[in-house]
Amino acid sequence: MNFEQIYYANSQHKGHFLALITQKKSNESGYYSAYYILTSTKEIWSATKRYTTLEEIDFGKILEQGFASNHKALILLAQHLFMGSTSFDLDHALESWDQISYSVALQAIKLRWTLSRESMEGFLE
Repeated sequence: MNFEQIYYANSQHKGHFLALITQKKSNESGYYSAYYILTSTKEIWSATKRYTTLEEIDFGKILEQGFASNHKALILLAQHLFMGSTSFDLDHALESWDQISYSVALQAIKLRWTLSRESMEGFLE
């Protein structure tokens, strides 16, 4: 997958995301989609980067912090894409997201789907 060609909310989003995935040695779709969301805004990334490593994303600690409803919905989506949590509520998320948040969410879902397919194809070959 060409990560240079996907949607980014801004240049900082792209820089932070590419820096993380360049360090990650495997193509783990759950991590990539979560990293993508967690690096999407300055507010989210500054509050979550200390709980986001190459080996672990501590959503428990992340969600203990206060976030605006649109950011919290994105973080819950990241958690859902990462570990299949049931806390994500699509109706609530759609009510809170602006166009940028919605575009980030769609791209994160596309990343998870595409990378899952690519890893399955490699596994089946």
